[in-house]
Amino acid sequence: MSGTFKRILVTGCTGFLGRQVTHEFLSRGYFVRGTTRTPDELHQDILEDFDCNPLLELRCLDLISDEGWESAMKDIDAIVHTASPFSAYEPKDEQELIKPAREGTIRVLTHGYEAGIRKFVITSSTAAISGATPTSKNKTYSHENWTDLNSKISAYTKSKTLAEQAAWEFIESHPDSILTTVNPNVILGPLHSGTPGTSLRIIESIIDSWYPGFPKISFAPVDVRDVAWMHAEAIENSNLNGERLIMATSPITMPQIAAHLKSNGWKVSTRALPNFIVKIMALFIKEARLVSSGLGTTNYYDCSNTIQKSGWKSKSQKEMIISAVDSLNLR
Repeated sequence: MSGTFKRILVTGCTGFLGRQVTHEFLSRGYFVRGTTRTPDELHQDILEDFDCNPLLELRCLDLISDEGWESAMKDIDAIVHTASPFSAYEPKDEQELIKPAREGTIRVLTHGYEAGIRKFVITSSTAAISGATPTSKNKTYSHENWTDLNSKISAYTKSKTLAEQAAWEFIESHPDSILTTVNPNVILGPLHSGTPGTSLRIIESIIDSWYPGFPKISFAPVDVRDVAWMHAEAIENSNLNGERLIMATSPITMPQIAAHLKSNGWKVSTRALPNFIVKIMALFIKEARLVSSGLGTTNYYDCSNTIQKSGWKSKSQKEMIISAVDSLNLR
């Protein structure tokens, strides 16, 4: 545990990543005050997921409201902001994602700063670096790249990019503060507790699918435990101050994920659907619309800066996939 930052506020502590981040800090002996939109009367169930750890406290707060944030910041040393909206399909109004992402980030930073907090770690995404789906063939992105907001991008991509840009602009105008962003690609790995997030539905969709195959859309997945570890390292390791930490592995497609599952005993199709079939499906299935733009393209990520400064060693893709399925009790 850091000798300077002993009491951490974790926003979105009941999300797929948020729960693992909360667990990571608790396992290191930190006091964690977690924020969630879950009503107070259901907090006991969440506390039981963490074995009623006395170092965990919960607050019901909303990113689009100022109510309660000032009180939540009291006696906190550092903020880890993981909360951000995500949708498996494109919303009719992009502000459904953009407003809580960008305004919520500014709200958390502002209330934290006013409470005397100067250390911030924010969960961003490779979506803020390269776009959420590949747009260029065989292009490699680094921590210095930013998504072009003038290009054709999803509301989610725009929300993550605008939120992270707002965070860095805030720090620029408050130079006595320290910010680190963690920018993972698709997050897989085991579910700590609660319900699966959108990323684990990739695994569920392969196991449960009635389709004869899967689109050749690629991901560069990272394990949720590694991402949680990086958030804690960003608090403890001063080498990570002011960094954008890309977390990604080599690209893998849904048929390749299915092949990992099949080799470990699951009866799943490993067939790759022709791109034109997926584009036809996108006309009728809203989830398919998000992936159709990335067909035939692959993003690569240069994580050398992250690895050099943090010492991160990624878990294998097989471990991410198999541990995810086992945690979901899909056998």
